[in-house]
Amino acid sequence: MRKTVGVLTAAMLGLVASMAIAAPASAAPSLRVHSVQYHPNGVDDGSGALANREWLQLVNRGKEAINLRGYTVHNKNGRTYRFGDVVIPGKGGRVWLRSGAGDDTERTVYWNTAGFVWDAEGDKAFLRNRKGYAVHTCSWSYVKGRDWVRCPVNP
Repeated sequence: MRKTVGVLTAAMLGLVASMAIAAPASAAPSLRVHSVQYHPNGVDDGSGALANREWLQLVNRGKEAINLRGYTVHNKNGRTYRFGDVVIPGKGGRVWLRSGAGDDTERTVYWNTAGFVWDAEGDKAFLRNRKGYAVHTCSWSYVKGRDWVRCPVNP
């Protein structure tokens, strides 16, 4: 009996150790929200130009490029943007999601909203993969004189 308990204990410890090595809880996501310009400076003249100065930037720190098709970004109120066929390169590649209207390019895509997406008083950006699983989040609150935030790696 003592030998069986010892063998089972050793096996369980080995399994736990191998899981910890394979997927550490503190591992930073390779694709994440890098920063958000949530309160662009300027006068809103109704043209939508100021909304394009509001943006969210994604960065891919992984080795491989990622196709963002089906990934979503949404704010705390549920306003959602779904990516089309956009590839973000690996090794520091970046893509900007601008709030206003425009023609998508390789590195900049447009939410095509009539106004602003992000709340300057405080908001949270959620990045989800095509299966709907959370990839990364970034939140902020009002700070006088601040209009953008760099997002922590592990929020």
